[in-house]
Order: sequence, then structure tokens, then C-alpha cells
Amino acid sequence: MIVTFAIAKLSEDRVRVEVQRPQHFAKAERTYSSVRDVKRVLLNVGIPEDMSDFYLKLLPDIEPNQLVRFPPLHVALHELVAEGLNPEP
Repeated sequence: MIVTFAIAKLSEDRVRVEVQRPQHFAKAERTYSSVRDVKRVLLNVGIPEDMSDFYLKLLPDIEPNQLVRFPPLHVALHELVAEGLNPEP
């Protein structure tokens, strides 16, 4: 399934991950307690480590709640479901 990921830094080092199918309103989001936890989830759903590292490095330079969007990616639905990030309505 083609999805877009977005990450945002929150207070107290927490990070929100949003997953949405392009041109659909439904989205899934979860909040994690650390960048390390987010990286683990991104790797578990098949996002390459170099891409994860690139976007995660941007977090310190953005405003709280500002989203950093990944390009559309193909991710297996069962991988998203396993991480609690199913963007289906």
C-alpha cells in the first residue's frame, strides 16, 4: 500500500508519527516516548535506515508539532497493523 509518513516533535522528547494514504482523509497516528522508538518502528515497517536517519535528524530544527513529511512509500498493510499504524478507516 502507498502511504505517507510524517513525524513531529512534541514536548518532553516525545515524537508523533502519522501515516496516511495519499488522497484519503483517514490517518493513523501514535506518539512515542523517544526518537529511538520511532526509528525502531520505521525500520520495522520497512523504511530504509538511511531515510529514517535523514528525516529524524531534522526534528531538532523544527518547531513543536510541525510535521516533517516523508515521500510516498510502499509499505505492507500487515506491517502497519503490527505497529498500530493502520491508516484504513
